Amino acid sequence: MNKEIKAYIDLARLLESEFYAKQDAGILANLNKKNVAGLHVTREKILNDMREQLKDYQDESGKELTNEEKDFVIELIRKELWGYGIIDDLIHDKDISDIKLYGPERVRLKSKGKRDGADIVFSDDSAYRMFVTKLLERNKVNLGTANAIQTFTDASQDDFILRITIISGLLVDGGKPVVAIRKIPKDKYTLSTLENAGMFKHKAEVDSIKIDRALVKKYFSDDNNDFNELMNQMISSKGILFTGKGASGKTTLMNAMIAEIPYCESVMICQENAELFDLVHPDLFSCHVMTNQGDSKISYELGDLTRAALLVDLDRVIVGEVKEGSEAAGLSKASMTGHKCWTSVHGESCEMAVDKMADYISQATGYSTKDSLKQLQGFEYVVHLRNFRVDEIIRITGWDKEKETLVFETVYPFNAKGVGDENDRYKYDPEESF
Repeated sequence: MNKEIKAYIDLARLLESEFYAKQDAGILANLNKKNVAGLHVTREKILNDMREQLKDYQDESGKELTNEEKDFVIELIRKELWGYGIIDDLIHDKDISDIKLYGPERVRLKSKGKRDGADIVFSDDSAYRMFVTKLLERNKVNLGTANAIQTFTDASQDDFILRITIISGLLVDGGKPVVAIRKIPKDKYTLSTLENAGMFKHKAEVDSIKIDRALVKKYFSDDNNDFNELMNQMISSKGILFTGKGASGKTTLMNAMIAEIPYCESVMICQENAELFDLVHPDLFSCHVMTNQGDSKISYELGDLTRAALLVDLDRVIVGEVKEGSEAAGLSKASMTGHKCWTSVHGESCEMAVDKMADYISQATGYSTKDSLKQLQGFEYVVHLRNFRVDEIIRITGWDKEKETLVFETVYPFNAKGVGDENDRYKYDPEESF
């Protein structure tokens, strides 16, 4: 932000603070006089009065502000009083469907289905927190220990209805609140408009189909080419279940793979303790549970965080470790709604891990074991580690409707015919796993 722009912003904030001070005094005076008519002031009158005030301000050379400078300051004030301040232009951009704010220097957006960074930076942490506070106040929403996850709607804008989810810094690793805004157009799109936007394209353009070799990353040495191919497939897959006993390397492997998630995807990590992390990914944030302390009955468990994840525009949901039914059920629901999900669970083998997840889901939902197993089709790979070494990987390829069993394919250890040989395909029945 250059020095001149900052001066205009500071002037706008000064006039805004003076306006609020006068409003408070005026409301009190009119209430004492029971003058209800005096309480109503139009936006136009407020902005006109402020424009008159600008005549008293001069630039560094002692000259009165130009009309263009006054227009700029008045527009800043309008955005602060009735709009969304520094992100107001994003709110009204018709191509943008989602906005996420992670902190003063991390504002992300989704435009025409593609994620990108926004060229917006708050001056500091204090300005960011003040923005969140004003957003809550204008929508009459309280964010505190008792309600650290809030979802509400703002229908006051002319062009969009805003569905807003805010997660308190009490739950977010790093301590800064996260804000997710979904924009729903008030003027609904017509089918013709959606066609023009490409929603109903069924004929692919040959020239546009290209394999991006840059996305095929090389993670390992030449001696591990097979593992390199498999790792690329797993990272881009529907979901992964990591398993093994304690201290087998599950968290270590998950952290290494999290670092390879494409920057074009949005990620939320839910965990008991801040063990999984990434300090580089621009669209990743991590939340932790909050247990009740002392006499307080307030707590936020992994199941609460996973449910909150369904309210935010995400591509991936990662749960550190599943230990009970609500966590497994919430994550399986996310996986069945198109999210790529990763988690870990203690288990002696890939099959036992799948069975354990199904048992957790059954405990929380009352589903039969086989119905619970169906919920795990949203996961694609199961990775078992033993003594800090990957010793087995299977792939969930589908559901056998006749036998009502999951269909598995062994992809590691590798065999002579390559990854995923047809001879390694088998059907899993939980009754045979004991």
